[in-house]
Amino acid sequence: MSKPPNANLTLKFAHGFRSFDTRGNLKYTLSPNHIVFTTAGLGVIMNINNRTQEFSNIHKEDIVSMALHPDGNLVATGQMAGKDLNE
Repeated sequence: MSKPPNANLTLKFAHGFRSFDTRGNLKYTLSPNHIVFTTAGLGVIMNINNRTQEFSNIHKEDIVSMALHPDGNLVATGQMAGKDLNE
C-alpha cells in the first residue's frame, strides 16, 4: 500500500472570485493599496501594489455576504447554511 507524501501544502495565492450569486463581496479598505474579497470559503486581503495576499480561512461553507465597517479596517463575513444542521 502506498504511503501519503511527507509534505504540507501552503496557500500562496487565491485565483478567482465568487460573483454568480453574491454582490458587494469586493471592497477597498482604508489601508493604502488593499482590497478585500471572498472566494469560496476564503476571505482574502490583497495588496494590489505587490500582489501579495493574506487569508482568513475560518468558514466551513462558501462565503456569500461581506460588510466593511465604516472605519475601513474591519470586515464581517457570512457563510451559506451548513449541510449538517447539528454544526
